[in-house]
Amino acid sequence: MKHKYLILFAAMILVAMVFFYFSSQSINAKIVKIKKYDKRIKVEQERLNSAKVLNEQLKQVSQVIYNSITTDKNFSPEEVNKFTKELADLADKYKIAVHALFPKAVSNAETHFLKQQYTMELVCTYVQLGKFLSDLESFNHIIKVKTLEVQPLAKTKSESSSTENNETRYKVTLELSVIKILKEA
Repeated sequence: MKHKYLILFAAMILVAMVFFYFSSQSINAKIVKIKKYDKRIKVEQERLNSAKVLNEQLKQVSQVIYNSITTDKNFSPEEVNKFTKELADLADKYKIAVHALFPKAVSNAETHFLKQQYTMELVCTYVQLGKFLSDLESFNHIIKVKTLEVQPLAKTKSESSSTENNETRYKVTLELSVIKILKEA
């Protein structure tokens, strides 16, 4: 009888070992499968994030295109005044002194584009100019900077003796054009 119990006990141990072996094999296979799915999820998540960023950038580009298509043959005075105010507000945002800001009438010899040119004379530091140009770039218009001329500003004697402002200021002449595309009928 003892012999039967030993055989039964050995069979139970063997069954338990086989059970644990196949269970561990099954679990390892599932872990490998889970890791593979996890890797695919990460890749797809990265693609989704890239697509979201691209979508946001394309929305901004589409807004620029939408603002830059027209059926008019010339810029309206309201558009010119609005853009002039936007430029002045931007300069004011960075405490840039605007000495002159005026639009120039441009003959539109090109048949597919309208151009409105603006000339600005500013007095600012390089940091202010960099921030101004960075914000100008983010406007919802097609803007072409024709010339950017930077000259050191001649200091008066009262300014040179003042120690409160050590930043060098420059006279900046900026010629830029706002371009619109004529929509064909």
